[in-house]
Amino acid sequence: MEKLEMDFVQYWHIALIEEIKEEGLMFDENLSKDLLIIRYFSYLRKKGIRKPYNIKIAKEFNCPPELKKGLDQLIEVLKKGDDISPYLSKQVDKLNNDGMYNDWGILHLHLGDEIEANKKYIKRTGPLLFVYFLNDMAYLINVFQHKDWTKKDILQIMQNNWPELIEPFKIKGAQGLSYEVTDAQHQQLRDAGISVPVELIDKDGTKIVIIPPGMGIMTSGDAMIDVREYQNGIKEVRKLEISVKNNIGLINDTILKQKLQVPNVLRFNLVNIDGKWKVKEVNTGLIFNLSS
Repeated sequence: MEKLEMDFVQYWHIALIEEIKEEGLMFDENLSKDLLIIRYFSYLRKKGIRKPYNIKIAKEFNCPPELKKGLDQLIEVLKKGDDISPYLSKQVDKLNNDGMYNDWGILHLHLGDEIEANKKYIKRTGPLLFVYFLNDMAYLINVFQHKDWTKKDILQIMQNNWPELIEPFKIKGAQGLSYEVTDAQHQQLRDAGISVPVELIDKDGTKIVIIPPGMGIMTSGDAMIDVREYQNGIKEVRKLEISVKNNIGLINDTILKQKLQVPNVLRFNLVNIDGKWKVKEVNTGLIFNLSS
């Protein structure tokens, strides 16, 4: 039997880190590969689906007049499905954690109406648009200030306007919290990587308790949803390794049908074609579409 050489997890890491570099993102070289890729997944979620969004605006929504032009421009960007990257925080390029986004799934966008001299970012604004994205919907919550990252009113507005967004996160049977943390305490706990339940008021005036609608954070401050995405990616590439081992006969037959010699050592790596991971035998250059 031929010898096999493959380490798909390593190739997966290398490929994704190359993507990160191609995006021009800055990162700490001492950061572990797993945390780097987890934060890259968060970055990709922030950039959005690049397809047109349907816009919903909360009834409480109030934009300062001086930011109305920038807001209108941003809404057009969302409706057209254009790139929202210029409106994001500059911390995104450094792959720094965004506490509110990781914890609550709510993104903040700047409302400038002109591009900065660097041609990369819209001009920064003090007040920020807080928005929640779900599939092809963009829910415009309101305009808030910097440092309002744990303000409970943000989630209450979502409950008031779109209770269906909050419903999946309700703790069934909970009738309020025995002790509710302040916004400042919530920030301290979030900074420590601790997810905090939040008490809101339902339309009939009853108290409800929810888990974080961003699915919570890890002790590292990273979003649980991105950690799971990373773990699922690892599982998939390991399944591909098993698939290679289970299909050696088919691989050898394919090599022979191409009138090539089967190498003494079959060396495999991964290639990404149209967003799907496929297996490449390095010696022959043949690519195999094996199911994971």
